[in-house]
Amino acid sequence: MELPEAIEHWLDNLIASGELASNTLRAYQGDLDDFVRFVESEKADWATLDAAAAQSFACALKQQHLSTASIARKLAALRSFYRHAGSQGWVAGDPAARIPTLSAALGRNLPRVLSVAEVTALIDGSPSPFERAVLELLYSAGLKANELCELQRGDLSFAEAYLCLKSSSGRERVVPLLDTTLEAVSRYLETLPAPRQPLFSTPQGRPLNRFALYRLVREAAVRAGIGWPVTPDTLRHSLAVHLLEGGADLATVQELLGHASIATTEIYSRLARNRAPLSAKDR
Repeated sequence: MELPEAIEHWLDNLIASGELASNTLRAYQGDLDDFVRFVESEKADWATLDAAAAQSFACALKQQHLSTASIARKLAALRSFYRHAGSQGWVAGDPAARIPTLSAALGRNLPRVLSVAEVTALIDGSPSPFERAVLELLYSAGLKANELCELQRGDLSFAEAYLCLKSSSGRERVVPLLDTTLEAVSRYLETLPAPRQPLFSTPQGRPLNRFALYRLVREAAVRAGIGWPVTPDTLRHSLAVHLLEGGADLATVQELLGHASIATTEIYSRLARNRAPLSAKDR
């Protein structure tokens, strides 16, 4: 079915339901006219709308300097249309779920990331081999807080230079490690009187927990002169953006971070594009 025909069917269905005022229906028709023009200009297939195309449409709305209310209504109309299309069997999956929220469309929910210089300062300021190894792994391997805390000695292969992680569902993720990261972990292990499980423990010998890890990262940021709250996730986000800025493709970053959907990885692509002018100045 062609997009205009599908939209007309959706509008007829709304009219028949009697749930919306005539003014709202006219506004919805105009909203979907915008989407038709977008699809035609992008030569996109409306029936296979993906997250990237949905976000591109949202960005196009933002660039028109529309009011927040107008953008919210247009996204709501598009979401309603795709729910109807799904109920009619015209589209596969759930395209309505891929349409960004208002916050995402306005860029309000993008994570904050560190510059390469800030990451370097944060790691180089480590007062001990233990902290340096933790920070190196958080950043260079893109680990989540719980992955770092649960890391076992056997998860690392120094000979092959990789880290093997398993999710709660049993899915395996192999992460390549830099020489600098392996060196940092090796120096930390040399300070231990005996191998420990899990790999990282507090100076008191207790397994490193999330609370202690967040405090470690926060204190490292303060030492580096970073004036905003930095968390373990900040380092993971920063790695993703730095890789994309360096020319890595989305699929590679998705695999490295273990994202189930590439739509999650695309958030970092948006962030990298937004940072492009600043990154050029940094270089």
